[in-house]
Amino acid sequence: MNMPLAMIALAMAMPAASAPAPQPSASPILGRWTLDTGSMTIPVEARPASVTAEFADAGGGMWNTTYVITAKDGSARRMTSQEHLDGQAVPIAGDQTEADSVAMTTPQPNVLVMGLSKSGNLGSVRVYTVSPDGKEMTESATVVGADGKPTVRRFRWIR
Repeated sequence: MNMPLAMIALAMAMPAASAPAPQPSASPILGRWTLDTGSMTIPVEARPASVTAEFADAGGGMWNTTYVITAKDGSARRMTSQEHLDGQAVPIAGDQTEADSVAMTTPQPNVLVMGLSKSGNLGSVRVYTVSPDGKEMTESATVVGADGKPTVRRFRWIR
């Protein structure tokens, strides 16, 4: 069977049917994390009983974020937000002792940058980095002290 040259050229120019493009894998940040309270630099008696952070994919490019800080007496402070990870501020619901808004972005799949503010003033910048094995996360939290100087504290989170 002879195929006209124009049809052969057209067939060669058309992409072959292929499998769907692979979807990016889920961020290793997603999931529930527990703070190693021993990594805190405050005195043992001032440390909370536990702190958990949960990052969940809400679909549509959004995440739901929940932090729960449980005191030694069993009382808990709960903070939640839903963000686009585009670096734009969104409100924090629940306890607002430390912050009333948050902005987040992920410059790399294993890195989360978070800015927290209260009443329009920057409170802290936090950078979370997940280890290659996905079992540990390091938080570097930068705050400005009463003396106007920044301090960076590091915390360890585990799954």
